[in-house]
Amino acid sequence: MATPLIEARNLSVRFGVGRLTVAALDDVSFTLAPGESLGLVGESGSGKSTVLRALTGLAPLSGGSLKLGGVAVPTPRRMNFFTAVQMVFQDPYASLHPRHTVDQILAEPLAIHRIPHAETRIVAALREVGLGPSYRFRYPHQLSGGQRQRIAIARALILRPKVVLLDEPTSALDASVQAEILNLLEDLRRAFGLAYILVSHDLAVVAHLCERLIVLRQGRMIEETTAGALRDGSVKTDYTRAMLAASGGFTRVGPTAPPTAPLRNT
Repeated sequence: MATPLIEARNLSVRFGVGRLTVAALDDVSFTLAPGESLGLVGESGSGKSTVLRALTGLAPLSGGSLKLGGVAVPTPRRMNFFTAVQMVFQDPYASLHPRHTVDQILAEPLAIHRIPHAETRIVAALREVGLGPSYRFRYPHQLSGGQRQRIAIARALILRPKVVLLDEPTSALDASVQAEILNLLEDLRRAFGLAYILVSHDLAVVAHLCERLIVLRQGRMIEETTAGALRDGSVKTDYTRAMLAASGGFTRVGPTAPPTAPLRNT
């Protein structure tokens, strides 16, 4: 049996002290296999984004353990962790430095990790997300929301990670642009053998990208299920059934061209 890329056991995250302590995560366990896409779903405040922050060290663990490729992950995280694990944040308007050009944004992780041939890597990264070299010297305010999120994805992929953490990557975008970004992510995963952990409150988004799902409520795992079970309604808990009813159903969007092909720059 292959070693999981990520193995999280009994993760707990608590904020505050004494009677004001809040359990943001309580005894959450899961694994992520190479090339797998795992979805984390639940209502606002359920702990979805806290899982990603716990993985990256942005939210200190109060309990539990974390392994990457079978090796225990230390606190603070070491450089090799961030070579293997990268994150795309929710808001493309906030996640890019407003006074840096696209070239500077993409060059920064290469400089931090001392990776040579930066110009070649930057041009290749832009093409992989459907943008040409002409975007290198633009500033974020000169880009649309979809283009900014493509840059954020390029920044995450430029180090060639094994795992990409996606925190509501389409929620700040228009519906038509959401579909394009989801299709891009699906194509990139296939092209580079990536594993994803996707956080979303939108069941349609999760069913589009993920085979397996974890349902969270108030920091605890309620159910582990599949995208197929979402589609045919064969989920186990009343909470998940209520989420399905609230979503009003969904339709999967078909894939687009491979990531190396020109894509509409939205």
